[in-house]
Amino acid sequence: MAKRIRARVQETRHVRPHNDLDGAAFYLQKIIRDKLAAKNQDALFYDCMACSTMIAFAFEAYLNFFGAELVESWDDWWSIDKKEKKVLKALKLKPKWKVRPFSSMKAMKELRNTFAHAKPQTFEMDEEVIAEVGELDGKRYDIGPKWENCMPEPVLAAYDDLKEVWKAMFEASGLTMFAAMDHGDGGITFIENVEDKTTA
Repeated sequence: MAKRIRARVQETRHVRPHNDLDGAAFYLQKIIRDKLAAKNQDALFYDCMACSTMIAFAFEAYLNFFGAELVESWDDWWSIDKKEKKVLKALKLKPKWKVRPFSSMKAMKELRNTFAHAKPQTFEMDEEVIAEVGELDGKRYDIGPKWENCMPEPVLAAYDDLKEVWKAMFEASGLTMFAAMDHGDGGITFIENVEDKTTA
């Protein structure tokens, strides 16, 4: 049986969740690319939903990271619009929101909000069409322009743009790569051996 000890554990850990969120986006975009290469459409829409959501979450996590490091009295409960203004001002960046890469962040943010506030809708269809047998089975209705970005092309473009946005923000921040990674320090101080008091 292993010896038991009493010890004092002192540790400071700095956790950077943006790494996990953009890691999830990386994982999901690879699934999408692999399915496209294999001409596999199975659940591709759901992969796009998941990937676009992780991109939106990662971008907000970037804002929270740079905000916590660079903005005085940072509050991660601020609206994302306020976060963008505060962080981009601190970084001295003036992105063009109508062109890539930042337009993709706006699109993924709006798509994420569409998912979060999805509302029921009713669609009616009565028309004559010509199609191959089985082509119309389980046809998805067009559920509106807000969902148009939940497709492989815009989602994969947004993932590529997420990397460009991070690069621009990080280079403007003056921070070290170490600061952007999970890290910590600490130690264990031995106090005494502990006798096992349990009895059969």
